[in-house]
Amino acid sequence: MTLSAVQGKQGDREGITSQAPSRKECGQALAETAIFSIMAVLLAFGLLSLIPQHRARTVATSAAYSCAQFVSQSPNPSWAVYQAEAVARSTFQADWSGTLGVQYDVEVLAPTGPGSAAGCLVFYHAPVLFNGLLGLRDPGWSAEWFISQSESWKARWR
Repeated sequence: MTLSAVQGKQGDREGITSQAPSRKECGQALAETAIFSIMAVLLAFGLLSLIPQHRARTVATSAAYSCAQFVSQSPNPSWAVYQAEAVARSTFQADWSGTLGVQYDVEVLAPTGPGSAAGCLVFYHAPVLFNGLLGLRDPGWSAEWFISQSESWKARWR
């Protein structure tokens, strides 16, 4: 073979290799975009599912605090328990709470005597949003509580 024949065959090879399909990453970018969008949707639904739990805890904390303060400030323990429960229940049913579907329960710990500690225990159960989509487990009942002691000058009421 002559030199010109070898160079001609090399030229043919270069033409063949230059026309071969190249491996580009066009399909990979589409798959990555799809995976990232699915992850973003699941993250958004996951964050939205925490809203009822957080709002229910805020309402329960507010109700327990107001109930404990109310029961410790009254001179009549039996009447104070009734009023403290009413205060807590009105907090649950307030328009600002926005906790549709949340279940609440209140336990009032009456003071044993003037100047002793009293408290409230509020149980709440918030629904889990998007449970079928995300496969979240039901957290069950949670509780918030406060204990309050009346001032010493109230001990002299009796």
